[in-house]
Amino acid sequence: MEQSFVFDHAALLAAFQKDGDPRFLWGLDRSTGGLFYLEDNQAHERRDHVVANVTCPVPGCDAQLTTVHSTVKRDHLRHLSSAGGHGHESLSHSQGCALIEEWLRLKYPQCRVKREEYISPEGESRADVLITHPSGERVAFEVQYSPLTADAWNERHERYRARGVRDVWLFGHTRKQLKLDNAGRLQSNPALAAVAATGVPLLFINPEARQVALATSWVSSFSAEIGAVTLPPDVPVLGGADGAVLEVYPLKHFRLGRPALTSDRIAWLLDNARELPVYNERQRQLYAERLERDRLREQARRAQQAEQWGRGRKRREAQVEAIRTALQVIAPWNTSHPAVPLIEQFLDGRRPRDLGRTGNLEQWKCIAYFFHIAGQLEVRFGVKDVADSLYRHRIQLGQGTYKTIGRWLNELVYEEFLYEGRGTDGFPIYKPHFTGTWWWPHVRPSVRWARELRRTRPFNPRPCCARGAGPTPAPGARHHRD
Repeated sequence: MEQSFVFDHAALLAAFQKDGDPRFLWGLDRSTGGLFYLEDNQAHERRDHVVANVTCPVPGCDAQLTTVHSTVKRDHLRHLSSAGGHGHESLSHSQGCALIEEWLRLKYPQCRVKREEYISPEGESRADVLITHPSGERVAFEVQYSPLTADAWNERHERYRARGVRDVWLFGHTRKQLKLDNAGRLQSNPALAAVAATGVPLLFINPEARQVALATSWVSSFSAEIGAVTLPPDVPVLGGADGAVLEVYPLKHFRLGRPALTSDRIAWLLDNARELPVYNERQRQLYAERLERDRLREQARRAQQAEQWGRGRKRREAQVEAIRTALQVIAPWNTSHPAVPLIEQFLDGRRPRDLGRTGNLEQWKCIAYFFHIAGQLEVRFGVKDVADSLYRHRIQLGQGTYKTIGRWLNELVYEEFLYEGRGTDGFPIYKPHFTGTWWWPHVRPSVRWARELRRTRPFNPRPCCARGAGPTPAPGARHHRD
């Protein structure tokens, strides 16, 4: 904000809200027919004039006034006679009305300004201060220090509206009307809520400081960049009756207009509230367009990936079929066997450790892999199935064949080539993982999880490494700020 109070918000509000001196600064000057204002340090110079001409401004009281010089606080006026006096509430109300009357007379000299003016010949609704433009347009000012119910405010407001008079309500700066919470934010009461509900600015007046406080709030705009509303809220608007922040301005910053009492700040806040829905809708459209572009890019990427994968899969399937055929050849198992170069081509430089060492592939592992895992993405098998394939190819592992096969299959589970489960007969059952089916590169899981993989449990189509992967991020989550 452009206000200086931002740097010491609490101090400025405390100064605005202080009860001040229950003493006169204004009086009625019979010599001019207008108001008299006692400047500070003028008590001695102006005393004779005040005693001769200035009377009490409180309606119904015409007591003569005199000046008082103070070394502690500012100079002020008081009743010449020590008898009588007025309460703080009445005095603040009177001084507030006097301030508004003087301000209107100086700012709009072509208009008629009058205190305690009725708005109709029938004596209906007497305004604290009424300004009448030569065109006949009228604005009533109400300075409200005493408690007021919502029904009473609505009744008076409707009475003004029915007579074509726009009304401005300036609530008192003392704690009967202006209550703040520990964070310095406004606490509501029924009258404040009724005023705020009409959409006009919620205003408070401090006659001694010649200041008006304006209630403001902050709301969030939608950001196409992050796909969410901004936090903390970033757009200032007129505040409501509860939780608003008060901005303090000199009275001279205000003017008559739309609403009845306005300022550059109020006009800007109203523009913000009016333009924010349009801005937010545009930002949501931009965000939706961005999501659609991302979706189309992802769709194109997936289509390209699927096309590449389709070509690669056909090539791999052809390789697997050729290897299976070559493995049927009865010949000594060495580098000259027709299946060995085909297998090395299939491995394509990737580590062959699970089929033996480089240059020394083990025949039984190659037969087991290419007849039960390679290209068999959804086919389940067990240790006995592998043993039967080895028997058909006349491969003997000697004593402990099933244990040897089982240990090797567990290694493939550890390497994420296989899922492991439990068959209906209670024995382990395996199903090829995508990595194992096509021998793609994969990430080695932790040793701790590898040990857990060896535990026997019912078959679960979830990959063995799925634990710890975490939840799937919500759509658009990557667009959020950290």
